[in-house]
Amino acid sequence: SDVVYVAATGPLWGPGGDRGLFKTNDGGRTWTNTLSIDEYTGFTDVVIHPTNPEILYAASYQRQRTPWGFNGGGPGSGIWKTTDGGDNWTRLEGNGLPAGELGRIGLSVHLANPDIVYAQIEVPNRTRPQDGDPDPNPARSGVWRSNDAGATWEIQSNNNNRPMYYSQIRVDPVNPDIVYTMGASFYKSVDGGKNFDTVRGMGHGDHHALWINPDNHNHLMLGTDGGFNFSWDQAATWDFVNTMAVGQFYEIGVDMRRPYFVCGGLQDNGSWCGPSAVRGRTIINDDWYRVGGGDGFYVRIDPTDYNVLYSESQGGSMSRSDLRTGSRTTIRPSAPREMGNNSRPGNVIGAEPNQAYRFEWN
Repeated sequence: SDVVYVAATGPLWGPGGDRGLFKTNDGGRTWTNTLSIDEYTGFTDVVIHPTNPEILYAASYQRQRTPWGFNGGGPGSGIWKTTDGGDNWTRLEGNGLPAGELGRIGLSVHLANPDIVYAQIEVPNRTRPQDGDPDPNPARSGVWRSNDAGATWEIQSNNNNRPMYYSQIRVDPVNPDIVYTMGASFYKSVDGGKNFDTVRGMGHGDHHALWINPDNHNHLMLGTDGGFNFSWDQAATWDFVNTMAVGQFYEIGVDMRRPYFVCGGLQDNGSWCGPSAVRGRTIINDDWYRVGGGDGFYVRIDPTDYNVLYSESQGGSMSRSDLRTGSRTTIRPSAPREMGNNSRPGNVIGAEPNQAYRFEWN
């Protein structure tokens, strides 16, 4: 248990930094970068052979964010394998894997038969599917499977929802044909990744983390943008854990009353306000009230009248609320229109007449 591997992506906005596949042999006191690609390529996933810990697979990912865009992919992205605990790595190419520059990759090794390896791979093909395209199409993002420890691969399907944001795949520890992938929705396959059904019944969307109990493969634990869920029947039904006070506030504001109230925007869960103190008891969920929708971001309260506040969600969707009446008015800025032209402005860059202002996500 003193041997730990870490896939490190490195800084998002610039080159360099701690990028690579790191290993410690002394419980984290010292680390060695066992595989470094270049200043723009880090690692997003690493999986270990369940019976031979000297065998590992790792996924490298070349990417950089800029103020004007995002470069997610390049020649640095790929699948790597070591058979000596990270001393030497071999890049897996060809033999059924997609050709060309790749994006983000997720990996999963089957517990009972480690020769079976799954990879969810982002392929930079942005064109719409055309009549006559193969199904599945290896020129598009999807799920690949190897039955011989990565020597050869075969595409199973084009299941890959928003790879930059998710790229999470898990294979059932008992049945190698049961595969789960995560995304805005949660997907399950019972035929080795060839066909996926959408799993329902969770408390929220945007699925980022899944653990399958190796001693009871009917027991799943799922982490989403809205909290924590678990299943005891292999994703047929779910329990949502509603006793964990978890959330991600982008930004908070306070008003001037006594006791003051705290307002803030929650990722994926609107904007809310709640008291900093209540008389004679603890603060509970019912003390909070909603003042905005969507992805909540900024909330600002009129310093002279706490009943008037402003909240914002994605795309510059700003509104003004009056707590006395419960009314909410949209006040998102809009570009001017030419006289006599009632056409609806599109969401394009610029502030010319008949064009909408462009806003970033937050």
